[in-house]
Amino acid sequence: GLIKAFFFFFFFFFPPPPPPPPKPPPPPPSALLQTMSDPASSQPTLPPIDSSYPSYVDPSYVMPGEITVSAMMDDGRRSTFNVTIDKLPPGNSKPYLGGYRHKRTGVTYHHGSAQTNPSTKVYKDVSNLRNRDTQTYSTTTKSTQLVRESGTQMKRKDVHLSNAGDRNVTAQPYFSSNQLLELQRSKTLVIQCYWRGYIARKVAWKRRDEIYQRQMGRLREKEEAVRERQRKQKEEIERRMNPRSVRDFEILYNELESWRHAEMNRIKQGGGTKMEQKGMIAELLAKETKLLQTIDKLKSKAVKGGRDKKVTTMMENMAKSKSWEMSNGIPIAVETPFTTRARELSALFLALKGSVKGVDERLDVLLNVKWTVNEFDCALTRDIVELIDREADLLNRGRSQKTLKGLRQRLENLFLQFVETPEFNPEAQRFLKVGDGFEVEPVYKTLAAPSNWVE
Repeated sequence: GLIKAFFFFFFFFFPPPPPPPPKPPPPPPSALLQTMSDPASSQPTLPPIDSSYPSYVDPSYVMPGEITVSAMMDDGRRSTFNVTIDKLPPGNSKPYLGGYRHKRTGVTYHHGSAQTNPSTKVYKDVSNLRNRDTQTYSTTTKSTQLVRESGTQMKRKDVHLSNAGDRNVTAQPYFSSNQLLELQRSKTLVIQCYWRGYIARKVAWKRRDEIYQRQMGRLREKEEAVRERQRKQKEEIERRMNPRSVRDFEILYNELESWRHAEMNRIKQGGGTKMEQKGMIAELLAKETKLLQTIDKLKSKAVKGGRDKKVTTMMENMAKSKSWEMSNGIPIAVETPFTTRARELSALFLALKGSVKGVDERLDVLLNVKWTVNEFDCALTRDIVELIDREADLLNRGRSQKTLKGLRQRLENLFLQFVETPEFNPEAQRFLKVGDGFEVEPVYKTLAAPSNWVE
């Protein structure tokens, strides 16, 4: 506030000086003034005018100081006016500010900027910019006439006024400031009682809710523990019924060994004769042998299932599209010739390994596999073609499916080796841990229908 007051008084007692008055504009030159190449000459020497030029370009023409103008008025009459021409005095030449010269006559013409009056800048009046009168708002008082008339009439002897809507107002007892303070104190106590009761109920409800949440949490933990115990029990039963990993078979062997020790101790502590104990030990040995055979069967089944799962996972990963990240950071799936080739071979392998629904469908699958491997010429592809021809011949002869099981298993293994070879499936290169020893360069042949195919 002090800074604003200081600047106000400073500019009030020391107003800034007024701006300088605008410079007078230069005298307007003639619009078509022509001079020779030497603009400083007061009496230029003009070349002769060609008769082909019109009269209004005559260099020797001098405009008079006053001209007569005839104009048509609004009422149809023609009037004549004398117009005074404001021009430079004779003998004065305007400064040369640029232009161009005529090639034929040598006459120099000035630019339009030299023929146009400059615009005059209008400065703002700042004489009363920082003045008390400028910063003081003047007010006026005016009276007005309302649209609706109104008035007040008191009761008197010659005027009858109705008192039907009147009511008597009696003054109440005087209410002192002390009484007001006492009333405020009493009402404040009531408000405090309600508020403290609300806070107490809120705290009590919060504690009851915390107790309820703890009880529900303990119940949920008990239920979760029961479910987890049941899940682990089912998992342990499943691991013993269908073992898959090495750990599962170790558990079976350990439990079998524990059971055998327990049975041997029971036999020794039974108190029977030696012949009875030998008979019981023989029965125990037979049971142990049977259990070991069962475990071996489960192991063979687990090995086969693990191999099939590994092959299926490898096929899916080879046929999976590439994920490339674009410049905006969004990944996009891209198909390459290698992934397309891997997807085709994966589909053929699954069809070759799948269950046979009919002879015609099986022959169609064998034909597609044969055409695929015929693109290359090596020992592996020749073995595959030979097995395909043998199976097709047996199918045409009506052999049963059981007799073809070994042949089909051998064909599946050879075709899997074909799929896993990088020379035939470039995408398989990523899944090879060590070299497969395949060094024979395959021979590419022209794809044609096989001549020894039996329909």
